[in-house]
Amino acid sequence: MSLKKQYLGKVEVDRFKILLPEAEAGSYRRLTTMGMQVPQPPELQEMHLDSYENQFVMVSGYGDNEWIWSAEVIEVAGPILTAVLEQILELRLGALKV
Repeated sequence: MSLKKQYLGKVEVDRFKILLPEAEAGSYRRLTTMGMQVPQPPELQEMHLDSYENQFVMVSGYGDNEWIWSAEVIEVAGPILTAVLEQILELRLGALKV
């Protein structure tokens, strides 16, 4: 199996919105701690993200179009880093609108 991928995202309304990798930016994924090969529904081990609401989170796992499997939260940005990242994203989005 391939190596786990890292995803940077923000939790919005209990959903994980991907920011990086850029190829998947703007899409949403559900997170499960279950492995891809387990013959059970991933919802049985779905991660509830309400405790990370409005925070930037780094997650590792194996992604498909709906899920990040074997998901692990690697790091959660604190208030200072969150403020910096939001400013960077606002500037970046403003530049794209020009």
